[in-house]
Amino acid sequence: MKLISVLCPHCQKSVSISTQSLSNTVQCEYCNKPILDGKPVEANVSNFDKLIQSPKPVVVTFWGNNCSPCNSFKPIFEKMASERKKQLRFLRVNVQQNKVLAARYRIRGVPTIMVFKKGKQQSVINTALRKKEFGDWLNDVLFS
Repeated sequence: MKLISVLCPHCQKSVSISTQSLSNTVQCEYCNKPILDGKPVEANVSNFDKLIQSPKPVVVTFWGNNCSPCNSFKPIFEKMASERKKQLRFLRVNVQQNKVLAARYRIRGVPTIMVFKKGKQQSVINTALRKKEFGDWLNDVLFS
């Protein structure tokens, strides 16, 4: 059984979970709140490759600290993560802290949004979107 480390979105402690549990609700061993509860998971170099192997499609936003469009898009991304938590997993990758991932996926500007299915990149868009546009784009990627 493969284990990956993810940060609990509630208590920010690192928790080890099995890759099989990525499609289920897993409780944090420290705060007993659900880890995959519709909040985006902060991904990094050590857990990214395993997280995108989720049985559910994974939506990733690559973002930067001083990026105004990223800051505007963050609540939209979080709202979509909450609304679609049964169908999708959502990850956030800070490009300043994860330069290896930014280079691997050729991130030239932020925000950049990608969708992965079983570890394979399916689509990419290099801009922040309004909620309706984001939902429409996800539907096009996932259901076409």
